[in-house]
Amino acid sequence: MKAANFYDIDDIRCEEMDVPSIGKGEILLKVMVCGLCGTDVSKMKGKTVPTPAVLGHEVAGEVAEAGEGVRKFSKGDKVVVTHHLPCFVCRYCRHGNYSQCDAFRQMNIVPGGFAEYIRVLSPAVEKSVFKIPSSVTYEEASFTETAACCLRGLERCGILAGDIVMIVGAGAVGLLHLQLAKICGAGRIIVSDPIDFRLDTALKLGADVVVNPLRNDAEEVVRDAAGGSGADVVIIAVGNVDVIKQSLCFVSRGGKVLFFAGCPDDSLLELDPNLVYHSEVSLLGSYSSSPIEQRAALRLIEERRINLKELVTHRFRLDQLQDAVNTAIDGNESLKIIIKM
Repeated sequence: MKAANFYDIDDIRCEEMDVPSIGKGEILLKVMVCGLCGTDVSKMKGKTVPTPAVLGHEVAGEVAEAGEGVRKFSKGDKVVVTHHLPCFVCRYCRHGNYSQCDAFRQMNIVPGGFAEYIRVLSPAVEKSVFKIPSSVTYEEASFTETAACCLRGLERCGILAGDIVMIVGAGAVGLLHLQLAKICGAGRIIVSDPIDFRLDTALKLGADVVVNPLRNDAEEVVRDAAGGSGADVVIIAVGNVDVIKQSLCFVSRGGKVLFFAGCPDDSLLELDPNLVYHSEVSLLGSYSSSPIEQRAALRLIEERRINLKELVTHRFRLDQLQDAVNTAIDGNESLKIIIKM
């Protein structure tokens, strides 16, 4: 089979690898599409993982072989697969912090989604592989993991009907947050991004107010849109400390700020503790998702509650993964990039 191996910055090679062998309770998946995630891009941009490595985890495909004992799936089934899975019984899971579970960090697909075939381990087969409804395409299904991550973050924010929501960063993740926030009952949604193409897409997807911080005072725009008080919920979908610091000015007293993007290692953020104490602002983090949100996300995709067509800007073949990464890094006219096998 072919797989895209990441060796170094600007060095991704499409190579021949052995098709993985599967064992009891496992499935062999023929990958049809794999979304290019921002975390994949950051790993390949900064070489932050041991190499060589086959990355990719936003996977949808067809069951090529079902191992002994597998009863939920058969050869030919269309399925979506997620790569992490909590144990559901440890102290972290008991508190709903599934992504902090030690078992969660273990990969359940081998080698990675940027390959023609992957082995799906038995824990994932049992709990985090889902049949794709007949009305849903492979491409649409590949959004399940990303949409689930956004859904979990929004659930942690506890959006109330009519809340004013500010989304900082209008990449594919920010635009998913926009659509899901509306489903959660948000009243007015403000979106900030320095790229006009993304702001135009945000307006198409239902944003009430957009602001380019390179041209306008974003804090003033938020205050005007919120009647002078700031946003009830601020979602920061950008991993940049300077942007985060500015974004803390957008929240109202008693509001919530969701950190939804990783920053470079050793990043430091200066914070006035009175923002938390006197103003009672809650600072939240949300990383990844569990099968609970994944199932809900796939249902929303099936019900056409999320507009995914506007989010896909580019499609590349597996042997063009380097071009796909470069396009994502440039970012000016790209949102979600899909790799097709």
